[in-house]
Amino acid sequence: MKYVALFLAFVMVFSITVCSFAETELSPEEKAELQEKIEQNRALPEHQEGYVEEADGCYYEVRRCKNGDNNIYGEFCFPADFDNSATYPVIIYCHQNNGSHKSFKKPGWLAYMANNGKFIGYTFDFCGGTPAPNCLSDLDYSESTDETQVSDLNAIIEFVKSQPFCNPDQVYLLGGSRGGRDVALCGAEHSDDIAGLILLYAAIDVNSAGFESVMDKIGGYTGDVLLIHGIKDPTVAYESSVNAFLNAYADAHSQLLLLSGKGAAHSFDGVNPQLRDVAESAVLEFVNMHIKEYPKK
Repeated sequence: MKYVALFLAFVMVFSITVCSFAETELSPEEKAELQEKIEQNRALPEHQEGYVEEADGCYYEVRRCKNGDNNIYGEFCFPADFDNSATYPVIIYCHQNNGSHKSFKKPGWLAYMANNGKFIGYTFDFCGGTPAPNCLSDLDYSESTDETQVSDLNAIIEFVKSQPFCNPDQVYLLGGSRGGRDVALCGAEHSDDIAGLILLYAAIDVNSAGFESVMDKIGGYTGDVLLIHGIKDPTVAYESSVNAFLNAYADAHSQLLLLSGKGAAHSFDGVNPQLRDVAESAVLEFVNMHIKEYPKK
């Protein structure tokens, strides 16, 4: 059922930094120093293929994939009671501009969905999605575009679906801000093989901060979409999600959740536990609506 929900919350105000795509030109010496930091970061033991970390009642395993010649760093999040003889729904988490695989890992999204819904998650660094040395995937930040990030996401979908534990009929895309924009763009090509889209404060109908409106490009997705946005968002106005809800996803069984209150700003889930709880519960309910049998043996 298509509906709009409004949640009222009165919480602390926090500041928002608007991100741009501009980079400062580096000298040869600065470039060499930066490259050394990149290599050191990628060489850390916790960033090596197969590294396992137990945390938050679940566990994470480093698993890279490829997009052509580019390496994409990623981690799967498994429920603590993961059964390797079963298949599971998988949620692919797409970070915002200047974000990373930690953007949904640290606020607890992956752990929440693993612990409460038994969903496997995959979180990753878009190629060039954040300035070096914080990006563990290939490409420079200046080389990242809508096209490169959608291409990364297409490769990740194929990679995730190839895993023996993945139920290929239950793969979901979740993205925040620019990551939500990437999800919307990518989803337009995947009506037949992506079970649902989840867009958090998505930078869709935007004409600032390096973005332009892509509303006319996202309407190809005919599946169900959940949009969540804070009405105090100064970076991406909540009307962006309202417009997508009404115009791009009118034929789907879409849901729009608007969060209000002083804390309902951009990336609210990273700093406001109350609003994150509401959003996480809404996502869990949305995904559970699409699960007919879980886990499938």
